[in-house]
Amino acid sequence: MRVHPARAAPPLDPEALIAPHQLWGHLSRSQQQYVRKVLGSVAQQWLAHLPSQPPPAEEATDALRSPSEPSENHPTPS
Repeated sequence: MRVHPARAAPPLDPEALIAPHQLWGHLSRSQQQYVRKVLGSVAQQWLAHLPSQPPPAEEATDALRSPSEPSENHPTPS
């Protein structure tokens, strides 16, 4: 498919390119929220198409738990 020259994107300047982790800081808060929403939707669709597997054992669940979530074996200090 040919693109009309007036609509073609300008050639990329190698000096102007930024890495994905640098791009995040240039997005507005609403753009960041939109990206999170889209990535969440993609992840849900991807997980829905995975073959079903038995749930992980309790030990594996504890190992995968984020540090901000207290578990019964590792209560947060008071």
